[in-house]
Amino acid sequence: MMLTRFLPLCVLVLAACQPSATPDAKKSGPPAVSITTAPVQLRPMEQRIGSLASIEAVNSPQVLAEVAGRVAAVSADVGMQVRPGQLLLTLDPAELRNSQLALEAEVARLGALAGQQRRNVARYRDLLAQGFISDAKMDELVAQSSAIDQQWAAAQAQAANSRRMVDKAQVRAPVAGAIDTRLVNIGEYVAVGKPLFTLASGGALRARFALSGREAASVKPGLTVRLEAEGEQLATRISETRPAIDARNGMIEALAPLPASGPWRAGLAVHADVVLAERQALAAPQMAVVERPAGSTVYVLAGEQVQARVVHTGIRQDGWVELLDGVKAGELLAVDGAGFLSDKARVKVKKPAKGKDAAKPAGASQ
Repeated sequence: MMLTRFLPLCVLVLAACQPSATPDAKKSGPPAVSITTAPVQLRPMEQRIGSLASIEAVNSPQVLAEVAGRVAAVSADVGMQVRPGQLLLTLDPAELRNSQLALEAEVARLGALAGQQRRNVARYRDLLAQGFISDAKMDELVAQSSAIDQQWAAAQAQAANSRRMVDKAQVRAPVAGAIDTRLVNIGEYVAVGKPLFTLASGGALRARFALSGREAASVKPGLTVRLEAEGEQLATRISETRPAIDARNGMIEALAPLPASGPWRAGLAVHADVVLAERQALAAPQMAVVERPAGSTVYVLAGEQVQARVVHTGIRQDGWVELLDGVKAGELLAVDGAGFLSDKARVKVKKPAKGKDAAKPAGASQ
């Protein structure tokens, strides 16, 4: 009887312990995805083509070998400041000196012959006056003397040139400046005309870079070039473009002057961006554009959900992407978390951290 009396009471206690259904429990589907948002903005966008540029002196003469020989000593190296006439390099002069000795010996031989012939002419003039020789014989002797004198003069010129060549074995700086490049080493044999050094003689600098591809055909004087290296940035304009270096790939070479107060030195490599076009365009942070099978997709905030829209993209610049269609200025797009979304997915917008611009894309340089 007592057990029968307590059974209804236990049923009531168990029923009271069961959790009551709430409105949130009745909701179905995956949980909301946490995202950050950024508005579609109208901002300046630049179509660019990049290249690696080298900084060089406008006046950068090459020092060439004027005589052939083996490098015996190098007296200057890259970065050294030199003055006009300063010794840069010495070639082994042994062969040149042997040639000089041979020519000087020939000068002495011909000089002796010329002197002997002049004395003979003087004697034969006396014989001609006494009638012992004919005029024809006298003319022959005078012609022989003149020929020997000419041979002697030629030998003297060759000997002088040989001495000059011996002097040229010591290669000297033609102008004041800094050694930009050294192109030979000790023991190397150099032929006449081989480049030995390049000098940066100070003064104006310029950037030189090569471009290829379809965009290269659009490069012309007057376009803006943005240069960057060692934390420094500088903008200039192309002053000159040169014909294709390689006709097979349409490569061109471009030159852009640098201001005298520029931060860089000759020989430095810098990154160059040529601005092909500039325009105001609708743009979004790069992280907001997700590649899907249907194409480039953005997720537009609509209440507690997002709407997937396929867009066509244009210029990509500094962490921003130009949106050619599919969106309007001011519409909020999912940024962080966009890769985890699908059409009509539920979202929860995270508040941006204090002091940070929610519209600035992660990792973008402004």
